[in-house]
Amino acid sequence: MKQYYLQQILSTIFYLSNKAQSEGDKLDDFITVKQWMALLTIMHLPKNKANYNQIASMMGYSKQNAKKLVAALERKGFVTIEKSVTDQRAVQIQISENRKSFIQDYYKRGNAYLSEMYKDLDESELQMLWNLLKKFAAFGDSNWVGYEERVPLY
Repeated sequence: MKQYYLQQILSTIFYLSNKAQSEGDKLDDFITVKQWMALLTIMHLPKNKANYNQIASMMGYSKQNAKKLVAALERKGFVTIEKSVTDQRAVQIQISENRKSFIQDYYKRGNAYLSEMYKDLDESELQMLWNLLKKFAAFGDSNWVGYEERVPLY
């Protein structure tokens, strides 16, 4: 019976991931949920230290997928990509000043979306779910640290 639950949990997580992405993409015509998560990731990395490898690691992506996300964000004016001061082979990725008000507005709309998504869970259930998901995220050789630190959204 345990195998049954393992299969159901994985299929449910897969479904929820896709649903959260497709519904979240409806929040704005200009930016996708994946692009938003890339922006949040950059905000959670130390200033002037965000690069493709760090973004990929934190998001559970390949470096190539992280580069595609960042390139789309650069085309839309959300980030700048510059040569690293300390390593000329590397880049540093930063949030663009001119998109900070958009980020604040999207954050508010995103929080309203999350409140609706989780409206049937009380705070203790949310805490339990978060703790269980962190355990699940830590399986194998994962060094995922999450997004627990509160960061300014400009």
